[in-house]
Amino acid sequence: MKKTNFIFIFIFLVSLGCSTQKNTWLSRGYHNLTARYNVLFNGQQSFSNGQEKMRESVKNDYTRILPAFAYSDISGSQVPSSDMNRAIRKGYKLIEKHSITAKPNRSVRGAGEEYRSFYNQREFNRWVDEAYMLIGKAHVYSRDWYEGIGAFNMVLQLFPEKSVRFEAMLWMARAYIEMGDFKNAKLYLDRYSSGVEDEKKFLSTAAATHAWFWIAQDQPEKAMEYCPLAAENATDRWQRVRWYFIMGQLAEKIDNSAMAIDAYEKVVSMNPDYEMVIHARVKNAMIAGSMGDTEEAREVLKKYAREFKNLDYRDQIYYALAQTYLEEGDTLNALLNLQLAAGYGGKDRILAGNIYHRMADIYFQSSEYVAADAYYDSTLTVLPQDYPGIEEIHQFRRSLAPLAENLRTFQYEDSVQRIATLPEEERALFIDNLLAAMQEQEQQAQAGGAPMDDAFFYRNFANRGSRSTDESGKWYFYNQTMVSLGQMEFEKRWGRRDDEDNWRRKNKTSLADRQNPGEMDGMMPDDPFSQQPPGPGGQEADEKGGGKPDRESLVAGLPLTPEALKESHLKVQKARFNAGHLLAQNFDKHEEAIEQFEELISAYPQTDLREQALTGIYLSCAEIPDRQCMAHYGQVIMDDYPDSRFAAFVEDPDYFAKLEKRHLELDSLYVSAFDDYKKGYWSRVLEQSSMIVESGYDAIKPNALLLNAAAYSRMGNTNAFRDGLLTLTDQYPQSSQAEVARHWLEMLKQGKEPEQLLAETSGSESPESHGAEGDSTEAESQKFSFSPDSTHYLMIVLQPEADVNQILFYLANFNFDRYTIGGLRLESSTLGGVYNTLQTGPFENSRVGLDYFFALLNNPSVFAVDNPGRPLLLLVSEDNYSELNNASDIELYRQFFLDNYLPGSDPSAIVVTENEIPEEPYKSH
Repeated sequence: MKKTNFIFIFIFLVSLGCSTQKNTWLSRGYHNLTARYNVLFNGQQSFSNGQEKMRESVKNDYTRILPAFAYSDISGSQVPSSDMNRAIRKGYKLIEKHSITAKPNRSVRGAGEEYRSFYNQREFNRWVDEAYMLIGKAHVYSRDWYEGIGAFNMVLQLFPEKSVRFEAMLWMARAYIEMGDFKNAKLYLDRYSSGVEDEKKFLSTAAATHAWFWIAQDQPEKAMEYCPLAAENATDRWQRVRWYFIMGQLAEKIDNSAMAIDAYEKVVSMNPDYEMVIHARVKNAMIAGSMGDTEEAREVLKKYAREFKNLDYRDQIYYALAQTYLEEGDTLNALLNLQLAAGYGGKDRILAGNIYHRMADIYFQSSEYVAADAYYDSTLTVLPQDYPGIEEIHQFRRSLAPLAENLRTFQYEDSVQRIATLPEEERALFIDNLLAAMQEQEQQAQAGGAPMDDAFFYRNFANRGSRSTDESGKWYFYNQTMVSLGQMEFEKRWGRRDDEDNWRRKNKTSLADRQNPGEMDGMMPDDPFSQQPPGPGGQEADEKGGGKPDRESLVAGLPLTPEALKESHLKVQKARFNAGHLLAQNFDKHEEAIEQFEELISAYPQTDLREQALTGIYLSCAEIPDRQCMAHYGQVIMDDYPDSRFAAFVEDPDYFAKLEKRHLELDSLYVSAFDDYKKGYWSRVLEQSSMIVESGYDAIKPNALLLNAAAYSRMGNTNAFRDGLLTLTDQYPQSSQAEVARHWLEMLKQGKEPEQLLAETSGSESPESHGAEGDSTEAESQKFSFSPDSTHYLMIVLQPEADVNQILFYLANFNFDRYTIGGLRLESSTLGGVYNTLQTGPFENSRVGLDYFFALLNNPSVFAVDNPGRPLLLLVSEDNYSELNNASDIELYRQFFLDNYLPGSDPSAIVVTENEIPEEPYKSH
């Protein structure tokens, strides 16, 4: 009975302690105990499990500084949502069920300082601060930065006297670092440093946070001040190994080879996963090579490549070998090893993308732009779209693609011209041999040999064995790189074989019979050619080819008629000119530009592009500079084209600057004339508009003609009104102003008087709607921002069927004629797989860009190609350009452009319709 009473009494006391509304010794003890060993423990376990899963899923990119934490955006780790969500729920449960905020019953009157401090605190459960920290950390690991910052901020507010607030400051700084908000991150780091008393307690967290703060801002020298502390004081093995590896990478960046080697050796000594071990060893070998032991370092790397346990890491090893050759300027052997790295790779997409990127850079520096374009394309295909720096690669490739396309054009046309000029018997024999070779390669591909798609790979290494850079002229079988290439091809066809005689005999036991399937898989390298190759061919070629080629299709592509041959020569001329223009304007490759222009003039002395090619040579000579070249070609231009704008420029280098100044004056004059028109000062309108018309400034001359005619109509001079409209339709028949003029002329034929006519004309057809740039209005769309004083580009949006390369040629001519010294670049790209686009610029501001915009609108012959569609012209600032990613963005920006750059204009004002495009294409002036 007594025992039963005791149980009831115990239950009664416990029930009294369960309430959070009473602040007693018993209630505090009960809730502290339950919160710690039930709720908080389970939450921390879930957090630890989720953290471990994230660490295991981190995809390390060893070509860059490793992410210090599993939650870093660049790490590519997968968030274990269930674990982190459970940790967050447990944290909130602890706060909801076990938080005690009620004050104790005992009054502070007459109490000591210790009790007063206890009484005045805001929370009486000692584990609530840990719950908030758990919630914040779980949110950070889930990459919910603001939610995490909110939880840590609660710690600062509720526990201003507890030391946990310093840990909260450090974690808030970490969240801000991941958001790229370094200003706020530094604010909390400074608050921590100025307030912390026991630095040792948070030394690990503080050192790691400070180091990552500077790493994220690419300041390795400052990061190295904290890295050793972060590594030495890391709380667990995963973090310690990682910080030592990062320390080695940072030491490399600041050229401290001894510290880097020491850091990587510590990584190896801690025996982490083998992937990190082999990368640390490879790093040390490369550092040793850079310190002078290059050959020894290469032997070490080649030894690693031969070892069975490193089969899965041969891409990284050959990539490292390539870097040792690049440091010596030996691009041939660097490319050979990069090809090996690409061939043995495939699993690590980040590394594969970096390999292709490095190959693309080498080809570009070697002026092999077609190959460079192919490898940049592969880089962009392989790397994830959020990879750091990928937008710069996209931008560079947009500039390179038109150059590569033009180089491919004249290389192709030159080849088919040579084949077409062969005697018929020789041509037939050539085609037969070509078909036989293609069939043989196809059979090899079906038998497991090198497919047709590998042609790009092998072509890049054909006939290179005799070059002086080929490992000091070593004989083939002493050249380890070439032997490795041969070994890779052998393994690709036959697998790894024992070194024995008669290995190809059919009755010998195969390697697969002597090993388990799993062991066989481990011995076989990845098929280096199983993926689409980085160059021309492969899947893309199959899609474009539409089936196997035959004699008829090959012959059909040859220019065998005089008309076809003439068209082929025209393509070569245009491609040569475009290549020279793009080399000079997009890449400052002026010597190569001169070579292209000179080849054009030499091969086609009577070309219509001769004047522009001569000017291109003159301008490139000025950029080098080469005074003798300038003098020679300047004299040729003045002798052969004395009345041209280019001759005027040669005679007066300030000609175009003066011309631009004059154009700005005429723009201001038009604005003044338009203001006078609205005020009714007709005589002044006639005077000012006539000055613009006589100047011959085509960009606003149609506007001035329309304004001039309208002024005559206001004065009641119907004949002058009619004559002005006829002049406009005659001189600029394809302009939007001419459309208005034809409408007014039709109304005159119907017997309407000018005053009545203008009164009935809608706003979109009046001179006001065709005036100069109007006042900017505030952008309505939040996606785009209006910055009229920033750098702008002109974007031309084309339908997929439009001949982009032909328009590019005409646009290059247009730029060359009017903006010779403007340094306008040309780029091409696709938008969301729907539109093809051309971009030109940069323009200093929106005003300069709009001058170009109107000039191009008044020259629709630039779009005189087959199936031009309805080209859309848009002026885009640099910031807005990055926001245009798909077709719907274009539709949004179209209205934004009209509202802010051309307020009051009709949407048709920025579209070139087919009836506006003349049959005669644009010709250089």
